[in-house]
Amino acid sequence: MPTYPSPFEYLLVFGLVFAAGVLTSVGLRQYTDKIRREATTAHA
Repeated sequence: MPTYPSPFEYLLVFGLVFAAGVLTSVGLRQYTDKIRREATTAHA
């Protein structure tokens, strides 16, 4: 008989993936802002 993950495990995985997505989004936003600032100061 196969065992199925509990709903808590699904919720835990969803939370981890959601947090990873948020951190990735924030990191990419900060990186693009840094690149944009450096580009404007280099070409000004």
